[in-house]
Amino acid sequence: MSLDPTTRESLLAALPEAAERGRKALEDWDAVSDSLCDENHEPLDERYDVRQHQRDAEAWAAFESFLDHGPELLAQAETDFRALHQSDGPPDWEAIARRRHQLAELRHAVEGGRAERAAWEGANEVILPGPEGDELRRRMEISRNAEGWHYTITFADHADVLVEIDQAIRQRADSGDARTAQANAARARSTTAPVATPLSEGPAPGVPSPPGRTHRTR
Repeated sequence: MSLDPTTRESLLAALPEAAERGRKALEDWDAVSDSLCDENHEPLDERYDVRQHQRDAEAWAAFESFLDHGPELLAQAETDFRALHQSDGPPDWEAIARRRHQLAELRHAVEGGRAERAAWEGANEVILPGPEGDELRRRMEISRNAEGWHYTITFADHADVLVEIDQAIRQRADSGDARTAQANAARARSTTAPVATPLSEGPAPGVPSPPGRTHRTR
């Protein structure tokens, strides 16, 4: 099922910021992770786990909003991708290979993220209310974010291709519309241009009038 245009536009508009948030979660983690380890790269204390959980949660939050409509968004991008590269001109093999790879990675990320979310939602439904249930829910959320880390970063690394393909297909459509408008204008000019009407010619000087015709003189 395809997305309605409003939802699709909203998702595409939000993609760059979401991808940047995911990448920033990784960058922030890389900036501090070494300081939380000893010379053998072993965690010094619980601060390592706390900061890692924060990283996972930030990346998941940026990713989760695209799980509901991710399959439809990808399906449209894949359709547009095929349309972009079906042309009579020489194929851009580098762009084709890169975009195909990125779309495959995004599909893997969205499918994996949806599976992790479904497992978490299923388990969450059977947790009983109360302090013990709240703690169990917290631990399960930490586990979901950790298991989804690979998918969130894969999404952040490749999500920009969805915007790229959308912009490329729009540019092609605009170019086609411009060519059509120019052709229509040219046809309109050719059909509305005034047609020269030949002037009626009288008898040439010195040529007698045809029989039955006389020239009056006053």
